[in-house]
Amino acid sequence: MAFSRALVALLLALAATAVSAAGGQYEPASCDGHKVTVQNLCDHDLRLNIEPLANSKLLFSNGYLLPRGTHREFPVCAWTGRVKLYGADMVEFHLGHEGGGWYQLTPGPTKSTIPVSCTPHGKLQGHCPTAGCNRSKCFEHSVPGGNCHGVSEMKIVYCST
Repeated sequence: MAFSRALVALLLALAATAVSAAGGQYEPASCDGHKVTVQNLCDHDLRLNIEPLANSKLLFSNGYLLPRGTHREFPVCAWTGRVKLYGADMVEFHLGHEGGGWYQLTPGPTKSTIPVSCTPHGKLQGHCPTAGCNRSKCFEHSVPGGNCHGVSEMKIVYCST
């Protein structure tokens, strides 16, 4: 049975659309393992909110419940946006297609009672320290200058005080 070029092109386009739709909110796995990880080291569950920027897709729906003592990985090729949690500083970051990154923690309207840190992982080059606080120590509070390269993962960790 012979197919016309137009029919073959249409079938290929439909297959590409189906593959894209099946991916839903995540990017393809062909991005060298790039991901965003959120970890909950608090003694209670956390309800997270997200604000994607620069045409980034949702990593999770607003009001996402992250149980205590767990973490969740979200594969991405690149992502820009903010992760928000009531009682913690807002984490804003960018993870680029080629491993460039920047990140900062911005105090919220209320006093932060949940320490949070943002740490890039990968074959880091440049100025890429941990930003934020853990249970006992605070670090650089922002790295917005764009001098952080070789990033394959941004890890956000929430802790109990």
